[in-house]
Amino acid sequence: MQFFILIALFFGLASCHDVAKKQQLEELSILDKRVDHIQREYETLKKDDVSEIIYTMKELKYHVKFDVEGDTLSIEIAKKLDAYNRIYKKLNLVETYGEKILFGSQKVKNSIDNLTNDIKNGDGDRGNYDKFLAFETDKVDNLQQIMEDMIKLQKENIRAYLNVKGAVENFAAELASNN
Repeated sequence: MQFFILIALFFGLASCHDVAKKQQLEELSILDKRVDHIQREYETLKKDDVSEIIYTMKELKYHVKFDVEGDTLSIEIAKKLDAYNRIYKKLNLVETYGEKILFGSQKVKNSIDNLTNDIKNGDGDRGNYDKFLAFETDKVDNLQQIMEDMIKLQKENIRAYLNVKGAVENFAAELASNN
């Protein structure tokens, strides 16, 4: 009789482990899909190619800085140049966010794959699988937050760039023609 109770207890515990294992693998699959979505969103956002705008801004900043004389600035153009410089710095920050997303998402995908394999094979400390899963979830949440911040920063600063671009380009052209 005790033998049958032990067998029933063993199968009961084994089935609980299988349920936990299945749930953990489903959660990892969802995390993996979220990372894929973040990567696709990044690739779509990258098409608005901030790098090209930054390069253009850098060139224009160089020419203005090289050609401008201290007493030739009106307050209005000085404000626009200041705004232009702030936009330039913020768009560089967008590029930094992009690198974090690009490299971070790949690292997270690798971690998720490793944890998935560990759970499937029963490797490592099974008691810590939920902690590892929570850790990976936090990393994906952080990636998502970086993506949202990047989108917001990029939209705001491209809009601001377009607002001051013409005036700064005209000023740079005037400086070049005066030299």
